[in-house]
Amino acid sequence: MRVTVMPADPWACGHYRMAWPSDVLKAQGHDITVVTPTEKTGFRVRVGMRVDGTQELLDMEMPEADVVVIQRPAKDMMVQMIKRMREVGIAVVVEIDDDLTNLHPDNIAYYTYRPGNPGGLSWRHTVEACKAATYVTTSTSRLQRVFAPHGRGCVLDNYVPEIYLTFEHQDTGFFGWAGTTKSHPDDLQVTGHAVSILMNQGLQFQVLGGSYGLDSALRLQRPVPTMPAVPLQAWASTMTQCFDVSMCPLSNSAFNASKSRLKAIEAMAVGLAWVASPREEYRRLHRESGVGLLADTPKRWVRAIKELMTNDSLRHEQVEAGREYMKTQTYQANAWRWLEAWETALKIQRGGA
Repeated sequence: MRVTVMPADPWACGHYRMAWPSDVLKAQGHDITVVTPTEKTGFRVRVGMRVDGTQELLDMEMPEADVVVIQRPAKDMMVQMIKRMREVGIAVVVEIDDDLTNLHPDNIAYYTYRPGNPGGLSWRHTVEACKAATYVTTSTSRLQRVFAPHGRGCVLDNYVPEIYLTFEHQDTGFFGWAGTTKSHPDDLQVTGHAVSILMNQGLQFQVLGGSYGLDSALRLQRPVPTMPAVPLQAWASTMTQCFDVSMCPLSNSAFNASKSRLKAIEAMAVGLAWVASPREEYRRLHRESGVGLLADTPKRWVRAIKELMTNDSLRHEQVEAGREYMKTQTYQANAWRWLEAWETALKIQRGGA
């Protein structure tokens, strides 16, 4: 089986969902080509113009693959290409890791996928691409309900590279948040005044990801230490130098109902304890791993973080249990799930059950 994998970007989204599991499978001898997205990569096509001014696919050079995996297709032309590839027998898998139909208006990606975007991108095209695809893979079960109601799809949980488990963490005396309000515009707000209260009680807080929007989101009474975002290759190792307890807040929204467990498993893998909002995937992770504390009110955020920061024994127990659980949650241990999904897509494309 020849597989061509096309990530949507060269950053976290493309690596966690596409490149990293593909790299493991390639090392095992499977015929997989990862096409790094640049201005010079993509499909060679010939297009025409319809009367209404939209583009029509006239012809395309077919990839030399049995399965093509496309992440976040969001143009009408991509829908047409998916249909054309299927017509010649190529199985097409669409990969989705966020509910693009419910982006917050302040999310940096909102106008990128909003219908009517001058660049032609739209979540409506993503929905149509999923309808046209042979198979749809998503990071959560709720996303399956949004993008694969036809039933041709499966959930592929997020995992981490095995190397994360080798990063050493020394206690820093800080609790903190790894993220940016540019893509999480309404999440920190669920913690209320918790950060200010804890700082007033003598605990130290900092953020990895920049200071944009922090003061209003956290209702801060004074500035807090921040570190700018770092390249993906250094993200996880930098977390170990920033804090001992990682905050994973998510507002109770339609978009966040489909969010994955990624922030919490990153924290566990690199030796951090964590506190999270009780969204669906965090509840599941807490239940399956026995690790982490859940907080649904500002008072409970204060209580949970303070308990982990002041009770060294509890925090270290959480860290040890988390890293033990994460030994089973690496791409090296789970990349076979991607291969199985692609094999299923090929079977469906060729008329199998």
